[in-house]
Amino acid sequence: MAPSARARARGFKLGATLLLLAAAGWIGPNAWIAHASRPYAYASAAGVPARTFAIVPGSRVYQGRPLPILRSRLEAALELYRAGRVKAILVSGQENAEAPEATVMRAWLRDRGVPAADLWSDGGGTRTRETMNRAVSFYGVAEAIVCTQTVNMARSLFLARQAGIDAVGLALPTTLGQSTRYLATESLKTTLAFAESYLRPAPLPPAPIVAAR
Repeated sequence: MAPSARARARGFKLGATLLLLAAAGWIGPNAWIAHASRPYAYASAAGVPARTFAIVPGSRVYQGRPLPILRSRLEAALELYRAGRVKAILVSGQENAEAPEATVMRAWLRDRGVPAADLWSDGGGTRTRETMNRAVSFYGVAEAIVCTQTVNMARSLFLARQAGIDAVGLALPTTLGQSTRYLATESLKTTLAFAESYLRPAPLPPAPIVAAR
């Protein structure tokens, strides 16, 4: 075999090895997180164990109203609250002129009868990881039901439990799973969540403070 051919063969083997390692680094965390989170996800409000809080992660809003993904999460939290499955609701999302998610979520729930005393809002939840870490650090949340779509549930529960929350989830039906692009993005986010949780842990939280409501 000519030297150039041997070099090409070594290059091919190295490339294949790197590709396999990259695939394992992507698929492995997703599979592990899905498996670890499955026992804590529930399909109905009647079946999910009661907790003190419902946590609603933010999503897109438009002209002062939640878009369908976020509205579904808010409806689930409202159902849990009205059924007595939770005592309070924490809404957490962005809060800026372009995306006033926390304000819109709070207003939506207040308009439907949730008392201000039972409604906590966090405008610093720019990512799901921030939502869960801040729920513990700034609001003293120790147990919660996470309200989000099925495709986001494994990652959300993983991050909640990594933050120290005794979390279960109310998994909401969605058509997002039909989008290959969305599933790929969610898979990458899950891999990042795994890496950040184990390679770059969150700093120790300060003592819980009383939230402004």
